[in-house]
Amino acid sequence: MHKLPQSKVAEFRERMLATQAHRCMLCTEVVTDDAVLDHDHKTGHVRGVLHRGCNALLGHIENNRARNALGGPRLYRMLARVEQYLTTDYTSNPLHYTHRDDEQKRIRRNKLAAASRARRKAEKPA
Repeated sequence: MHKLPQSKVAEFRERMLATQAHRCMLCTEVVTDDAVLDHDHKTGHVRGVLHRGCNALLGHIENNRARNALGGPRLYRMLARVEQYLTTDYTSNPLHYTHRDDEQKRIRRNKLAAASRARRKAEKPA
């Protein structure tokens, strides 16, 4: 197998994108100016063209599998359930204890800003 020279990456990416009907191999939406050529970091083989964000998220998943004990079948089962998990209506469940609504966030920002101003004022030389 030959290695793709860096000078040919853009041309190859465009050809591959055309064979993918200009769609990201992961999310299947049209790829425009944020197209990246994805490759397997273990084997080096090019896999397809993805959106930059899809490629970044895929990298996070792949690079953290061992750390999160998500090897083999467990990872694939988890990924297969992500859409359902994220789109389920959980409004009948209680709010998490760390959750702040918009008003609580605004009040906290104002308190932090006031504390920062007071600290800067106290640090000013007389």
